Amino acid sequence: MARQAESLEGDKDRKLTKIVDFVDEYLRDGFSPIVFCRFIPTAEYVAEELRKRLPDDVEVTCVTGALPHALREEKVNDLANFKRRVLVATDCLSEGLNLQESFNAVIHYDLSWNPTRHEQRDGRVDRFGQKSPEVRILTYYGLDNQIDGIVLDVLLRKHETIRNSLGISVPVPLNAEAVEEAIIEGLRLRRPDQAIQLMLPGMEDQVYLARTAFDALWEKSLEREKRSRTMFAQDTLKPDEVLSALDEAQGSIMTPADVRRFFISAVNSYGGAVQSQNGVVTFNLKEMPRDLRDALAAPETFQAAFDLPVPEEVKWLKRTHPFVESMASHIFESALDPYGETVARRVGAMMTDAVSKLTTLLLVRYRYDITTYISNKESSQLAEESITLAYEGLSDGPVWLDEAQAQKLLDVEPTGNVYREQALHFVKQVVAGYKGLMKHVEETASQRAESLLTAHRRVRSAARMKGVRYKVEPRLPADILGIYVYLPDNRRRKNE
Repeated sequence: MARQAESLEGDKDRKLTKIVDFVDEYLRDGFSPIVFCRFIPTAEYVAEELRKRLPDDVEVTCVTGALPHALREEKVNDLANFKRRVLVATDCLSEGLNLQESFNAVIHYDLSWNPTRHEQRDGRVDRFGQKSPEVRILTYYGLDNQIDGIVLDVLLRKHETIRNSLGISVPVPLNAEAVEEAIIEGLRLRRPDQAIQLMLPGMEDQVYLARTAFDALWEKSLEREKRSRTMFAQDTLKPDEVLSALDEAQGSIMTPADVRRFFISAVNSYGGAVQSQNGVVTFNLKEMPRDLRDALAAPETFQAAFDLPVPEEVKWLKRTHPFVESMASHIFESALDPYGETVARRVGAMMTDAVSKLTTLLLVRYRYDITTYISNKESSQLAEESITLAYEGLSDGPVWLDEAQAQKLLDVEPTGNVYREQALHFVKQVVAGYKGLMKHVEETASQRAESLLTAHRRVRSAARMKGVRYKVEPRLPADILGIYVYLPDNRRRKNE
């Protein structure tokens, strides 16, 4: 059998020669595919043959469980630098690594006997962060391969039917040996002319019963999952409360528009050049300070976009991208350095026609001790947040603005010049009169701590957790990270 298998390698291997055509077609259509194989020797063989048969400008890399995890990730990252690329892998890459930024097609060269494994393979590329507007998935099987046909009928198609009806996947309720037995028995039933004749009289009924028992077990798991979903369905959750929590969570993180505004303005402020066309921004960092370019570890020129989908060869700058995080860290750290030079300041003043009265914006950082009590055990963690507080008038009689009004001040543009001495005068007034502001700052800390406690209780109630208690206390005094004074531009207002 080994000699017969070896004689089929190369041009006689119809499964191989056909997959070459599919891979070549995907590449010509602009896709970067991952070819999943079940066994390490198969993956190595397929990768070697693809290198021989595909055009010279196509880079083919093989990644299997024979490599340590760090080396797998390194090889995948290196492959991403090639414009036309193919990754051949075993199921060691079906979990753990996000491949959506460099690949947009999956080919199942070998069918797995675990249907969930196919979903895990697909999920490496068909997920949030995928740049391509289209993802291709190819399930590859042979019409003359009876095992492939049984896998499709017994496992994959039944799994697909259950998922479509229930909305989630229900795992196969048996171990690998039982599944293998069901597959082989299914093969015997499909080929009675070649398999059943080898059985003793009466064995046909036993084969049929074993196959039916396998189906019955899976159907039983399906019914159990349906009952479970009904039992734990969150019918008690109120949509208004969910939307409120969602809005609150989204308000605490940067949107793509926020990231775009931040990064472009930072590059411009540090002397970089920015050009935008059709949603793609070209950055030239040549004139920026050398220490900042080193901190970003970015090429001198590159193209980026901030909204999905992102074209090929264009970087997707999201909130957690290393370029964005490095830029934010550099600005923040240099602003806190009393001897450093930065585009950001912890204190400042501007003249603007956006306000009609003297207005002050405070950037405040709050910290909270969250204590959890479960039975007799106690655990604690520290949470923190930065928010803006704003008031009109002087600090000895402030008129506080609401949160929305304070947020709007972040987008205000100056309309007049302020002398340095004038700016220092107003900022020193705020610092000297801070005692008049402390009461509101600390009351806000208590209010936000109570809101945080309510949120924890709401989650506990929704999850029907019992025997769990929380306590949230603000850690005072709060940190004042920034003081910004807005002077009304009455002259411009009169002209208008």
